[in-house]
Amino acid sequence: MASVYEKRGTWYIRYKNERGRWTAQASSAVTKTEARRLADDFERKAERIRLGLEPALVVTGDRTVGDIVSWWLENVWIGRPSYPKAKSAISAHILSAPFARKRPQDVTPAEIEHYLEAKQRIPGKKGKPLGAQSLNHLREFMRRAFKAAIGERLMPGPNPIDTVRRWVVPKRLPDFLRFHEVPLVLAALRSKWRDLFATAIYAGLRKGELFGLRKTDVDLDVGVIMVKRSYNRVTTKGKRSDAIPVAAELRPYLEHALRVSPSDLVFPREDGTMHAETTQLEMVLRRALRKAGLASGYRHKCRKPGCGYVEAAADPGLRKCPRHRKNNQLWVTQVVRPIRFHDLRHTTGSLLTMRGANTRFVQRIMRHSDPRMTERYTHLDPAYLHGEMDALMRFQPATAAPCAPQPTPVAATAGAPSAPATQRESAPFVTRLLPEAPEGASAALDGITTSVGIPDVTGGAGYRVRTGDIQLGKLTLYQLS
Repeated sequence: MASVYEKRGTWYIRYKNERGRWTAQASSAVTKTEARRLADDFERKAERIRLGLEPALVVTGDRTVGDIVSWWLENVWIGRPSYPKAKSAISAHILSAPFARKRPQDVTPAEIEHYLEAKQRIPGKKGKPLGAQSLNHLREFMRRAFKAAIGERLMPGPNPIDTVRRWVVPKRLPDFLRFHEVPLVLAALRSKWRDLFATAIYAGLRKGELFGLRKTDVDLDVGVIMVKRSYNRVTTKGKRSDAIPVAAELRPYLEHALRVSPSDLVFPREDGTMHAETTQLEMVLRRALRKAGLASGYRHKCRKPGCGYVEAAADPGLRKCPRHRKNNQLWVTQVVRPIRFHDLRHTTGSLLTMRGANTRFVQRIMRHSDPRMTERYTHLDPAYLHGEMDALMRFQPATAAPCAPQPTPVAATAGAPSAPATQRESAPFVTRLLPEAPEGASAALDGITTSVGIPDVTGGAGYRVRTGDIQLGKLTLYQLS
């Protein structure tokens, strides 16, 4: 009988396959009940295949892992935005793997996992090992390829990648430009890049959306930018078109870009063609940071061949190498923050939030379908947090003078003079629930309460009162004859 079990947050189903052998397979079930239903469905289908009631899975040929991954890349994944990167990663790491010449049914999940773990330890062609995110990408490429091959009956199931673990990717805190840094960076940029970077900061557009922006998409009379495409693709990453309002600071940059552009693109090359996807805007941004003097530190290096002495410092003061007798001076270079071009979208969301924009408006400008994604793009500067915390000390509420407690009257004495108005008890709780009535309405209210039989509000029985809470008497609904 089929069974289920949970391992590392994933529900696995165990059943007898069409060959009568027990097999375990990872499922997409979220709850145990859902996993049991999937296990029963798999077991019934395998039993019908064993009894001849359904055709068995037909495998067309003995394709290897490399053949299946190459087939998936050229027939399923071709035309996707990530196709060039996927092809490069598959050619470098999967097609050269030891199991690439084996059939998928002969490869165990442990063999694939050990190979990916070795990629994380051993340096590659670029001199450093692969990171956790790159390993997850390789795992996802193989999982998608095997899933498509199982659907096309090019290989038997189950998918061996489902049981291969995912690597934990450390969360990186994205950097962003502060308020005072934005004008400095824009002034340090070359004129050919200044309009593009200003649009990225003040409108929050992505790199592909900037390169694919047409003049017909910008309407300065209405004051909107229609974001319709990314590079040459007809849709954006969100698969929809959006209208972004043009900020007052952005208008002169867009007017200049539209005036000097030699083609229908807003930010083209000098010959009017579109920039390539491999254009390294990160290097342009970091050169501008260095030119603007926004350095996080300084690096002092000895340029004598074979020395390799490097010293990090917070100031650019000249230093001498301690390894040489002649004390040669060290070469000074600025160290800027490793900020990405995509971090300019984080700059847009963060600056809007610190200016008091609500989350719904920031989500609309960032064009996110989920507000939780918007939270990843909104960061608060430590100086802003300190200013908000200091606002607590500026708030000093007025404190009322303490009032002396009034003594509780033990009993009403006949003929005793009435207490002054300032010493009378406050209005009963029932009357405080009612809206304010004009003068003279309190007498009418007393008559109503007397007629319906609501007794006076007292402080409870004196011999067993534990608190000062008021006590309401029981409401009499009828009288006994």
